[in-house]
Amino acid sequence: MGGWGRRLGAIVAALAVSIVVISIVQAVSGWMYPPPPGLDLTDREALRAFAEQLPIGALLMVELSYLLGSFTGGVTAGIIGRDSVYRLGAVVGGLLTLAGFANLAAIPHPLWFVVLSTLTYVPCAYAGVWIVERWRRPRTS
Repeated sequence: MGGWGRRLGAIVAALAVSIVVISIVQAVSGWMYPPPPGLDLTDREALRAFAEQLPIGALLMVELSYLLGSFTGGVTAGIIGRDSVYRLGAVVGGLLTLAGFANLAAIPHPLWFVVLSTLTYVPCAYAGVWIVERWRRPRTS
């Protein structure tokens, strides 16, 4: 696979890993903080009311899912990509940020969560790439 193909593959794989990790952590969160029975997920007002009464622990679990998902996506991009890996991390983080914006538009969240989650994706994906690059770097004594 050539340079562009490898980079595209790294981005797709990183996003897939990110989505899986985010989904797993949010499934655990849903088990810890279950929605009320009969919550209509298509009713924006019902979702807003539900989001407003969520305990901070539930929102922090969602934030943890974004943090871990972005980080593992960055690690994946760093492992698969051989060059321009920092750019790959920025692209993965940027795409996750766009997905986060879509989620924030669909489900109302407290302002502190909007700010925190928006500032999570790119730095965490970048940190994942940085860890891989640091691990790849030859060690000198």
